This record gives sequence, structure tokens and C-alpha cells, in this order.
Amino acid sequence: MQPTIVKTRKAHDFLALVPQLVGFRPERSMVLVAFRGNRTCGALRFNLPDPDAPTQVYKRIATTLVGVLCKIPGVDAVVPVAYTDESFSAVRGLPHENFVDCLVKRAEMSGFLVRDALCVAADAWGSYLDPNCPARGRTLDEITSSPVCEEIPAAHRLGLATVQSGAELPRVAPVVRNHVLQAYRRYQRLDLRDARQEALVQAVGEVLDPVDIAEEALTWSATEPDPADVARLLFVVQSPAYRDQVMVQFAFGREVGRQAYQVNQAYLHRRRSTGRSLDDLVAEEFESGENPEAWRISDLLLGQNEDRPDPLRIERAISLLKYVAASAPRRNRPAPLCMLSWLSWTLGRGSVAGLLVEQALAIDSTYPMATLLNTLLGTGTLPDWAFSVPTDDVQHEVVQSDEHPPGVPEK
Repeated sequence: MQPTIVKTRKAHDFLALVPQLVGFRPERSMVLVAFRGNRTCGALRFNLPDPDAPTQVYKRIATTLVGVLCKIPGVDAVVPVAYTDESFSAVRGLPHENFVDCLVKRAEMSGFLVRDALCVAADAWGSYLDPNCPARGRTLDEITSSPVCEEIPAAHRLGLATVQSGAELPRVAPVVRNHVLQAYRRYQRLDLRDARQEALVQAVGEVLDPVDIAEEALTWSATEPDPADVARLLFVVQSPAYRDQVMVQFAFGREVGRQAYQVNQAYLHRRRSTGRSLDDLVAEEFESGENPEAWRISDLLLGQNEDRPDPLRIERAISLLKYVAASAPRRNRPAPLCMLSWLSWTLGRGSVAGLLVEQALAIDSTYPMATLLNTLLGTGTLPDWAFSVPTDDVQHEVVQSDEHPPGVPEK
């Protein structure tokens, strides 16, 4: 599928497109828009540092950010964009000027062309590299009234929200939640006479096919799925093994889901026949390297693979799982919340992923996947595929005209 290419000549047009590149409206953020030549090839979002931090801290942060930028193949230029709640009228110069100065110098020392460095503040916008930038900045209306987003086909234009709203769950009517609860309780009575994990795994595998359910779920309405379907999916993902299988299947497709299912069944069989713990069996197999499929599924979960997931499948799954989590009894929400967190992380939305994990931990502070995700996200790790070159994903590319670089005022 061909990417959408939008040409910009002015900085405010470029700024109008940045939220489309990152997939949400940045707040209190530093966004590094990466370029190969004059075309964008990625956008990385980081939290803005404390405006009162010492210069040495700024230098360390800038070094880390540029290091992440270096991982994107073929990148030769960058435009840093600071999004802040501060205002031009309240500071001398531009907000966060000291940090951006460190970032620009570090990027240039690393061999990157800094095409511009921009700031979008509460009351105005401006360029750190434009000596003629007005003291009070330029009006934000120039960004909001820019027509460039209309050049993106409506089917590919993203409906944008903030990071916080990206982690919000929809409102589900109490009567619908009650229908989901009643259907869920019927599934609980299938074959489960105790609460042991092995019993849950066995019941799911024998009565419900998690691979078929995962694939069917992507065809359900994301806004008003049938309560019985919601309950069925919610029941399946209460098993950590099938939760992870459904999760990677949502991201990578049915075949990967089938492989994950077979790996889980093999572990369950060996656990029954040997009486050994699942942790021991997994550790032994990984040490011996005897099961490459298990290795592959583990690598996908940790993002240690350059095979890119399917963003359209993931977006459908995220919409559905938000409804599932909102419909679920509170104690059963950590599983879909963690799935939402991991799927958001696969798309590079680490901040949204972190907020979703916090919701899961608020319900169950010991939920294993939530604690693991919290550790992973805390390191700032991005999946390897975030740095691979896409071939056929729907994407937006911004082409900057060399006739008028963004930070240089027109004559």
C-alpha cells in the first residue's frame, strides 16, 4: 500500500501534520521527527525534562534521545518539536530553550542535519533557529487553520486525542455490563471446579478455540459488540497463556496465533506428564534452544524482532479491548488492560501503555503481566520493529521543500 505523501513549505504547516505522524496530540512532550533526505521516516515522543534542571542533566537526556534516533535506519536529519504548557509571554526567549539548545548541539555532533527546532506553547509557536521569531511567538491559529491535513485521504486521517484520552475506557451502560457478567458466569461454570490455572487453561482449550475467537473478535463491532461475545473473549484472556496468544495474534495474524497456541498446549502436556512447574520447563527449553517457535513467540512479546505487526489489526483490537475492559467486572480487568498496554506499546505509544498498566496495577498490584510491563516501559525500551523500514503499511510522509526550510522566514 502506497504511503500518503504531503508536501510542506512553511513551519506551521509542518506543525499541523506532526500529530498525524505521532498518532495523538502531544502534550508536555519532545517529539523528534526523523528524516531520510527531505522525507519523514518516523517520529519519537519523549517527556519534556524539568525546565529548571541543570545543564548536565539536559546533556545526558539529549544524548539518550539522539541515541534512540540513531537506531532508525538511514536517518540523516531531524526536527525537534517541543510541546509545552508554558507560554512565550512568561519566559525570556522561547520555552525550554536551554534543553533544546543541548539537543540540537548533540544531534549535530552525531552527524544529523537539524532542519529546524520548533516550539508549540500554550499561547504561541516559534522556531528556536529563527532569529526573527517574535518575542511573543507566532499565533497558534496558523497551525490550526493550516489546510495540509486535508491532503491526507479521509480513510487514512487519524482522529486525534491526547495521551490521557488514549488510555480512557468508553462508558458502557450498566444493563450491558450486567448482560456481560451473566454470560461470563456461564462460561465460568463450564468445567471449572476449582480456580487452578491449569483447570482454566484446559477448559478454554477444550471448549473454546482461542485462535478462532481471536480472529472472529476482529470482525465484531468495536462500539457495541454482543455481550455474549464480550464475555467469551474476557473469559479466554483470563488465562495468561491464551491472553498472550490472543494478544500476539491480534498484532501479527492468525498463523502466529496458531503457533502460540501450539506452544502453550505443548507446555501444558509436558507439565501434566512430568509434574514440573511451567517456569522450570520454559527455562530448560530456552536454555537448550530446542523449541524455536517458543523462542519466536517470546521474542515477539518482548519486541525483539524486526517483523512489523499489522497496525490496522492492532487499532481494531485496541478499540474492541477498550470496550471489553470497560464491560468487565473490575477484578477481571487487568488482563484486557495489559493487552491494551502491550498493543499500544507495539505502535510506539509508550505513554499510553504506561497509563493502562497503572490502571491494571491499581486493581491488582501483584498481577504478573502488569508488573513485567511496568518494568519494561520504565526502561524506555521500544520494540525492534519500531526502527525497521516499513514496506507496505499505511503511513504519512511529509516532504519538505528545499525552497523554503521551515525555520527560515520567507523574504
